[in-house]
Amino acid sequence: MRSSKFPVEEVIVARLDPGDDVLLSIKQVATDHAVTAASFTLIGAVDRAKFGFYNPKKRAYDTVTWKPGRWAPKLLEILACVGLVGQLDGETHVHAHITLKGYLGFTFGGHLMEGCRINPTGELTLLKARGTLTRRLDKTLNLALLSL
Repeated sequence: MRSSKFPVEEVIVARLDPGDDVLLSIKQVATDHAVTAASFTLIGAVDRAKFGFYNPKKRAYDTVTWKPGRWAPKLLEILACVGLVGQLDGETHVHAHITLKGYLGFTFGGHLMEGCRINPTGELTLLKARGTLTRRLDKTLNLALLSL
């Protein structure tokens, strides 16, 4: 195990609007505010969802896509979306997990991927830290791991 200490510099709050992609919005807020190290939480609801599970045999993510349908609710509540913002090869990188709930109480989630569409709103709270949280590609796992 490795650890590092990063002092919190500021708190950034953003409202996501209908149609905004969750992952891309988090990345955009981080880029707009020159964030190179942060943790964040997000709550709200989505009308489309895409998340993944790391498959060690494939060394890649298997994905699940959810859309409303005849037997599926129109919206899913975001119970929690948490993660870190850092840098990978000089670019803003977001690593997050999301947990969603349907109207009958079923929950599911996984690794946040592009394709989670906000409806009607999302609320992001980002704790910007001083310094840079760097990730490096581990070629054995094919994962961008923290470099502490």
